[in-house]
Amino acid sequence: MLPLLLLLLAAQPAATAAPAPVTQAPAMDGAYVAFTQALEDGINAGEASALDAHVDLERLIERSTRNTSAPSQFAEGFAKGMRRSGVDMGKQLVAARDEESDFHLLRLRMDGGAPHALYRVISQSGINYLDFELAKNAKGQVVIVDIYPHISGEFFSQTLRRMYLMAATEAGHDLVDKVMGKEQEFLKNVSKLQAMQRLTQERKPAEVVKTFRELPPSLRQDKLFLLLRLNAASSLEESEYQKAIEDFEKAFPNDPSIALISIDGHMLRKDYASVLKSIDQLDSRVKDPYLHYLRGSVMLDKGDGKEARRFFQAAIDAEPTLVAPYWVLIGLSLQDKKYKDTARYLTAIERDAKVELSELTELEQYAGFVKSPEYKAWNKQRSARQQAAPTVP
Repeated sequence: MLPLLLLLLAAQPAATAAPAPVTQAPAMDGAYVAFTQALEDGINAGEASALDAHVDLERLIERSTRNTSAPSQFAEGFAKGMRRSGVDMGKQLVAARDEESDFHLLRLRMDGGAPHALYRVISQSGINYLDFELAKNAKGQVVIVDIYPHISGEFFSQTLRRMYLMAATEAGHDLVDKVMGKEQEFLKNVSKLQAMQRLTQERKPAEVVKTFRELPPSLRQDKLFLLLRLNAASSLEESEYQKAIEDFEKAFPNDPSIALISIDGHMLRKDYASVLKSIDQLDSRVKDPYLHYLRGSVMLDKGDGKEARRFFQAAIDAEPTLVAPYWVLIGLSLQDKKYKDTARYLTAIERDAKVELSELTELEQYAGFVKSPEYKAWNKQRSARQQAAPTVP
């Protein structure tokens, strides 16, 4: 998602960033505050169990299977399989991490009477947001009872329910006459869903779209089928992709998943207005300073350096520990030989984002800055700050 030339431009030396502070709701139960901080620290440290070990599988299973009537033997077998396999979202998050990755708590809040924790996820796969519904179990321990990934736009319990219905059908249990409405249509067309998933894996986007068109009207409004079609259409001609976006927007106005999904497609077509619109739609839901950084990236690609710098600075002003915009501003200042700005941003990234800089004299990208009087002044002031800093025992 838009990292493109910006990370190269930043000429970033090796660095380590300190964890950002937690944003919490007023009067929130301290146990939830502690849990959400531990979850952030754990995933950033590469500990998948910080998430996976705290998912309440029993509540997830109950939510995903309620109001269905598969034979008890099948239902018990499904639940047993879920308990055995568990939820490996933490494992997936850790596996997708690289040096630029971050798992950051944006806010802890009450929603519908339940505590929710919203996290920003930056990984090799791009940007996503995970909204965790929290509760306490019988022992008073904080647990995760459901997860809402913004990239899919539905709760994990809803995704798990589809898996349950599909598994029941494949096992020969006829649930078609035991569920109503859209789910009945879904069960009748499980084979088409499986075909679309297989064709997606085989990288046959045109056939995925063709299969989508064969669905009954109700399922052409179903999020799962629309997402599969949208993903496939992004590899086809622009008109097909645009139609897929429009159909999704009509079916799910203001859904967060469409904003996330459409950013890259619009950017590839250099449709900057649509990219910014998608970012604004996403921001209306997540209220994330990082999205100022994405806006700045768009404007930089557009060639509007002044507006780009304004957005990068806005990101830093809103979240001083956010590292990415500093590197781009440093890269731009080096490119333009505005070494006073270079010195200012280097000071800020150390002071506010707690980044440990490498030795700049050894980095080719900083050669001009190192030869400048601004570097000498910055290095002298930096040495004084380091000497004045208290020694950590």
